[in-house]
Amino acid sequence: DSAPAANRMSSSDVRNIESLDRLRTGVIGLADSWEKTLQEIRLSIHRADQYFCQDVPRYWRRQTELAERELTEAKDSLQQKESAARAGDRASALEAKKRVAQAKKRLDLCRERERTAKSIAISVKHQCEEMLGPLADMTDQSDNSLPAAASKLQSLLDSLRSYADTAGLPSAPNDTPTTSAENNDSSE
Repeated sequence: DSAPAANRMSSSDVRNIESLDRLRTGVIGLADSWEKTLQEIRLSIHRADQYFCQDVPRYWRRQTELAERELTEAKDSLQQKESAARAGDRASALEAKKRVAQAKKRLDLCRERERTAKSIAISVKHQCEEMLGPLADMTDQSDNSLPAAASKLQSLLDSLRSYADTAGLPSAPNDTPTTSAENNDSSE
């Protein structure tokens, strides 16, 4: 198994080590970019979860409580006006009945919105949890797999550079090894 690997190494024709180094740098940059993007996505998921699963249901719970209080007050006011002995007070009872009807309508709306908010919260919670699974896989890629690949590539680059140095090969296509005689000619 190691013999074919040795044959591949001895017959490899790497012409530009620097391009492999740029690839390694690109892999590291990709890992960093993914990490930042994944953090932003996690933050957005958290915000959506917070808003739809906590803030909205809390708001409609509070609105329902206020509507219940308003209905109780409207009913109390209506009862007082209906029990009044004077005719003028009975006329204002019509407005009190309207207020009770509006308060009931508001309470019904708030209860309906509260039920809807709970239903949406369950759905959003489920969607957020479904997104976090693949996100964890991508986080593993950016935190572990890509840096490991860059490290492996670095070790291969070190081996290639060492080989190129001992064999007197150029590390870039335009580099050509020069002899000391050529160096003396060029300095004159």
